[in-house]
Amino acid sequence: MGPGWRLLRRLRRQRGTPPSRARPTRWVVGLLTLSALVPGIPPARAHGEDTQPATQPDVAWELSPDVRAKLDEIQDFTFNFDQPGFYAVLAAVKHGPRSPGFAQTPIVVSDWRDFLQRPSEFRGRPVTVEGVAGRNKDPYVLPRHAELGELWQIELSRPDQPISCTLILTNNVADIPVGVSVQVTGYFVMIDQFYGPSGRPQQAALIVAPGPTVITRAVPRATTAGGLDWRWMAGALAAGLVVVIAIIWRTGRGKRHDVRSLHAARRAPLNLADDLDTWARQQTRENENSSERGDDH
Repeated sequence: MGPGWRLLRRLRRQRGTPPSRARPTRWVVGLLTLSALVPGIPPARAHGEDTQPATQPDVAWELSPDVRAKLDEIQDFTFNFDQPGFYAVLAAVKHGPRSPGFAQTPIVVSDWRDFLQRPSEFRGRPVTVEGVAGRNKDPYVLPRHAELGELWQIELSRPDQPISCTLILTNNVADIPVGVSVQVTGYFVMIDQFYGPSGRPQQAALIVAPGPTVITRAVPRATTAGGLDWRWMAGALAAGLVVVIAIIWRTGRGKRHDVRSLHAARRAPLNLADDLDTWARQQTRENENSSERGDDH
């Protein structure tokens, strides 16, 4: 038994600790000493110290470090996306051999408010959104970045979302009509601001992608309970119009009448022909009387 143990026993005797209660302490001290001397046994940790393993590194990024560095300088909630990070992502999508989501699993964002609350968490990552196409802008070329070629822009909206999604697409999507449901996977860039029809600022999530992945025709609204479907109303009006035309057609095919035998149902209160005839006769008599008086003179 070494001097350390003798010192420990002497201290406990001085404090009056019974030998039976000192045995667990010996085992603890022995284990601590063994863990410090024998390799391969982790050292003891203080109470409350974190024992979780180190965080695993993130999956491989699809965008290059240079593009991500420019994305780190993005300023959200601006009234334009004329920023180096946007052009860097646009060039990567335009000239990249593969579509977004080839290495990283795209994040399906059902609630677009997540973009507003945590834009930095989605920036530069592939995301998937779905909404209704409200506007398909004519293709345009960026004046200072003509090398990127023609670009297309579609605005997505959903009635249950407070913001919209602005899609900047590198492929031709001129044939996408308004009102269809569009699903797209692309890289989230920033939160953009614009003035809506009411003149108030509105927000949109800016996403760059080659093109939509799924296009679905809009489903007609179901007839509300207690309401009338406009198609049934149009059918009823058309049927009524056909009945009216048939009645008029059958009436026109009836017996024809001689127009010379037609007469008014009641006598007219004034007869202009009789009045003109009376006036003409009176004028004739007056002229004759005037002639006779002239002959007498």
